[in-house]
Amino acid sequence: MKAVTINISLSPELAEFARADSEAQAFDSMSEYMRDLIRHRRQEQIKADVEFLEKTIAGAPPGDPSDQEIAGLYHHLRSRRKQKA
Repeated sequence: MKAVTINISLSPELAEFARADSEAQAFDSMSEYMRDLIRHRRQEQIKADVEFLEKTIAGAPPGDPSDQEIAGLYHHLRSRRKQKA
């Protein structure tokens, strides 16, 4: 898979923290450090989504949900993500 380059700007304090933390964690590069942070964030999001769906399923009536109910769940999930951002 072809890599995509993304440039970010950090305050001097955050940049120094990132450099020190990446060295302390023995990452080979800042790119690998950032990839690891993004992977962890993605896993946190997946875990939060699964927890939300498990709670929703536990309280749901028996039977298949309607398309409208599925759309409502999807909308609620997206709203939760926006609020956390």
